[in-house]
Amino acid sequence: MSIFSVLEERLSPGPGDDFWYEPVTKFRDEADITATSALRSTPVWAAVNVIAGTIGSLPLILYRQTENGGKEEAIDLPLYDMLRWKPNSYQTAIEFFEMGQGHLCLRGNAFFRLEINRADELRAIVPLHPDRIKLKLLSDGVIEYHYDEGTGQPRAFSSEEILHIKGLSSDGLIGYSPITVGAGPVALSFAAEHYGSRFFQNSATPSGILSHPGKLKPESRSNIRNSWKAAHGNGKQHSVALLEEGLSWTALSVSPEEAQFLETRKYQAEEVARLFNVPPHLLMLLDRSTFNNVVEQNKSFAINCLTPWAVRWEQAIRKSILERFTEPGTFVQFDMDSLLRPDTMARAQANQILLQNGALSIDEWRARENLNPLNDRAGEVHWMPLNIAPVSVAESGPSDDGAENMLREELRSHGMEIDDTIPILSLRSLGNRRKIAEASRPLLQDAAQKLLRREVKIVRRMMKKQLNGGAREERGTDGLFQELEEFYHGEFAEVIAEMMLPVVRSYARQIYTQAALEIGYPPEFTTELEEFIREYVAKSSSYHAMTSRQRLQTILSDSSFEEVLNGLEIELADWLENRANKIGIKQMTEGNGAFSKYAYIAGGVTALRWVTAGPANCPFCKKLSGVVVGTVSNFVEAGQTVESGSDKLRARQNIGHPPLHGGCDCFISPSF
Repeated sequence: MSIFSVLEERLSPGPGDDFWYEPVTKFRDEADITATSALRSTPVWAAVNVIAGTIGSLPLILYRQTENGGKEEAIDLPLYDMLRWKPNSYQTAIEFFEMGQGHLCLRGNAFFRLEINRADELRAIVPLHPDRIKLKLLSDGVIEYHYDEGTGQPRAFSSEEILHIKGLSSDGLIGYSPITVGAGPVALSFAAEHYGSRFFQNSATPSGILSHPGKLKPESRSNIRNSWKAAHGNGKQHSVALLEEGLSWTALSVSPEEAQFLETRKYQAEEVARLFNVPPHLLMLLDRSTFNNVVEQNKSFAINCLTPWAVRWEQAIRKSILERFTEPGTFVQFDMDSLLRPDTMARAQANQILLQNGALSIDEWRARENLNPLNDRAGEVHWMPLNIAPVSVAESGPSDDGAENMLREELRSHGMEIDDTIPILSLRSLGNRRKIAEASRPLLQDAAQKLLRREVKIVRRMMKKQLNGGAREERGTDGLFQELEEFYHGEFAEVIAEMMLPVVRSYARQIYTQAALEIGYPPEFTTELEEFIREYVAKSSSYHAMTSRQRLQTILSDSSFEEVLNGLEIELADWLENRANKIGIKQMTEGNGAFSKYAYIAGGVTALRWVTAGPANCPFCKKLSGVVVGTVSNFVEAGQTVESGSDKLRARQNIGHPPLHGGCDCFISPSF
């Protein structure tokens, strides 16, 4: 008979009863402790709740490395909002990370499924319950995740479809469950609670002793005991007792401290705190806490408990998500400044030192204190003491009379064919647009390079699927040809537009502003301008997709099967090495012409001038230098031939603004 059934039969155990001498741990077996049942222990709940809640409340920021070694928030990437605000359709970020960290604290592992569309874009990160997942290590070292959806046959996922964050592990595949490792302390905590519950059900006393002056026969002792139980047992422990025939009652009692098991339960709460590496004061164990050591313990909690968990999240996300769905140089970090920040006075003193030494601006200081920047960008200036840094004093500029000639000569030094009839406003516009174009060119090339990396990765995945394997010769290249057809005619053009739009929009607004100011037209960013920019990007994206598809399918059509893999790899390698530079130059020149022309037409200009530019002007562009056409006309019609000596250039499409050919960097200007 178990101890539980024995206890049920006892209304009030006597002082010699085994109830008072059996080990407390007998009331709960370690094998009974699970991740779910452990949460019924208040110390376990408090520890898991404070760790998971704190991790969940920390912002996870997607950053991009900058050329100077710094970092900037990659707010232009779709993943930024997904990780910062809404990982899936039914969870906010705090709910997502809090739940995942709860799984890690209780089970040592957190699993998430990556929902991916046909364009190889990550659309959502969906949680999977760790108790339903089993890992399978295949012979080739690949890991499969088998998930029981409750419908019968488990669903298998590849490692590319799963985000797996694991705790301390012995094999690198699966993390230890903290509850399994610490089942002993948790079981002892349950046992103490159960023992105390049974103890208080007996009025917190092991009854007492009935004494008789004479010697009683066994039948008399049994009658007295049964009579006493009937009168004072079963919920009647505090009723008035009437003693006769010389009987006397001696009560046995325990101290309040012993009755409440304070020391035992406190010790078990401290054991749970050790198990989860949580400072005792966060489990409301405040007997040795002071204001000063609580501050230090909070820092210790952030550094020793939360930081290792945060790094596990960051590195797992980088491995499973960022390396696949973003360009190199991106990374995620939890913003833990609020946990580690000192008190107000210490922050003010530290910021004052940084401000006085030029390491911090006023706006940066205000941002640290969650304040808005000063108006008119007044807080962006960095200040330094004059006695430790030289002061640069701007020299006076040239006179107004010589400014026009100097500007004209400067433009000519950059290869622009500038005649004396171009007015000063147009000269300034050409100079500013040239500087904007040169500054935007690396940004356009960088966006194109990120796009190409993503595109090449997807195409190589198609090649691996369609061209590798034992039956590839029988299958031929038809499968890859058809998959490329569907891919480039599908959603990928929208992906191209989504990736290029931010940088093209920024470039368009700058060029539009300069062209509008040149003719005295208000440079307002209207909905019509935004629609024009989007149409321009959509057209460019469709052209990119068409060009990529045709170049790859040409290799598939014109090459023997043995030459296909080599030909495709050569083409893709050329894309990564050279194509981004060509796209950047084309977008720089074509966008300059398109957005300038849009501004001129909006401002009422009726005629445009071709301005040849570039350090080594080609002979065809020189033929167009100074040519003036109406805004509704073209400089060269589709099919028309531009001749320069014996050389000829045939236009494939209407040329209403530069570029005339690949590599062209000419401009247009209004003709008054």
